[in-house]
Amino acid sequence: MSNTIDVALMLLQLVALTIPPVVVLIQLLKQSENLEWGYRKLSFGLVFSSVVLLIAGALAILTYFVTSLTLPITVTGALVLVILGLLPLVLFVGVLYREHRKEFGP
Repeated sequence: MSNTIDVALMLLQLVALTIPPVVVLIQLLKQSENLEWGYRKLSFGLVFSSVVLLIAGALAILTYFVTSLTLPITVTGALVLVILGLLPLVLFVGVLYREHRKEFGP
């Protein structure tokens, strides 16, 4: 059982370590000026799918922790809040996409 917990914790750390590079890539995408609309659209799709997959992975890990371990309610609540904190990032990518579509799109 402890090996499974270790793997789940490592996956959670991987999710946490992956988010800052995604945000940096979004910033670089915002600043790119000579990128064709097709590539820009593809880039936004990749960023959006990355964020959604990270949230799905975090939810799966949370589900494992809640079902397999007896966690205090405060820890469970903290995990839920962390995952909910990722949702504004998804919304931000959507807003940024709309802005770029108006500026660079067809």
